[in-house]
Amino acid sequence: MTKAVPARTTRVVTVGGVLRREEMDLVINPLDFKALQAADYAKRYNGGKLIAVSMGPDFKVKPLLSELYSHPIEGVDEAIVLSDRRMAGADTWATAYTLSLGVKKALDLNRGAVEEVLELVESGASGEKVLERARELYHANLLPNLVYTEKPGLPEGVVQRYAKGRATVEEVREALLKVRTELERFLIVAGLKTSDGETGSTGPQTAEALSDALGRKIPDITHVVDFEVDAESGTLVAVRKTGSYLQRLRSPLPCVITIMPDYRAGVTPVLRRKRAALYSYRGKVREVRVWNADDIGADPSKIGLAGSPTIVGPGIDIGGPPVQKFVGRTRVFTQRVEAFEFNGKTYGPFERFAKADDLPEELVRELEAKGLVKRFDLRDLLEEVFGGVLVAAKH
Repeated sequence: MTKAVPARTTRVVTVGGVLRREEMDLVINPLDFKALQAADYAKRYNGGKLIAVSMGPDFKVKPLLSELYSHPIEGVDEAIVLSDRRMAGADTWATAYTLSLGVKKALDLNRGAVEEVLELVESGASGEKVLERARELYHANLLPNLVYTEKPGLPEGVVQRYAKGRATVEEVREALLKVRTELERFLIVAGLKTSDGETGSTGPQTAEALSDALGRKIPDITHVVDFEVDAESGTLVAVRKTGSYLQRLRSPLPCVITIMPDYRAGVTPVLRRKRAALYSYRGKVREVRVWNADDIGADPSKIGLAGSPTIVGPGIDIGGPPVQKFVGRTRVFTQRVEAFEFNGKTYGPFERFAKADDLPEELVRELEAKGLVKRFDLRDLLEEVFGGVLVAAKH
């Protein structure tokens, strides 16, 4: 899991205590790079797939996640942004709930691919039909090399051998069941905390939310400085640092861990490389996927500001003037406006509801005449804070 945070901590643009990320320059949370290193090591040790999951305005977050594909050593294989206006204003609990559903959907997609091939084999489908479907799922990055592969230097996948009459139904079933079992032994790695929140609670809360989503207990370990994860045995051994004390803990998989800044990735043993290659996937899916609340099956009452029990006070803008809007007085943009020139100067881009009062008066009048600027009203305030929820009072 990773998060986009303000580039200038903290360049806060806020309405009613809600952080307006779409109006700020964002960067990947610095501590999340340690989480990426840790996840990369776990993948090189066991195989599998490294998926980055984040949440925020997709047009801001997608470019940041795209950079992670080339991050040393191998980078991510897939990236997902959970983005929806209804998710805006989420506190740590609403964020954890949303992230847990994103993780569950990614898990369901991969599990579903294995189940589909397994059903084909057990239904007596021809080897060619099984092979063709496995090829499609492999190219969608949903089946590991153990099942089907086009990687040079690796032995043929079990489905390929099955289609040629060199593997039995039982051998295919055994391989698919093993893959399905290891899919259930996943690891979620998060940075210790974020530069714009400093709570350090989203990782553990995601474990709790995911426990509810999956119907089983997902343990979590915080402040991890070293760990070894073994998907074959389904266990994780982690060393956590609290103050001046070190604790060595063993946990079953799946598990959520948060990584300390002083973590250093280990060296992958040579004997693990073949095994890791067989359980790895085709490669990188460089198109960052965007899932909204409906895609992940989120309850609208549990996401965004509506699902946030935390009450946040006004933000303090360090390095820039506070952004305040007054109903009936402040002039704001009615829609996103790309950069443009006026009287030899370049302005913008501007997001919807961005303040226009600081622009030259002549320019503001021209924008008002075009319907691009208006007075901030109560309906705008409700939409900006609550994401368009209609609030009605019953007398």
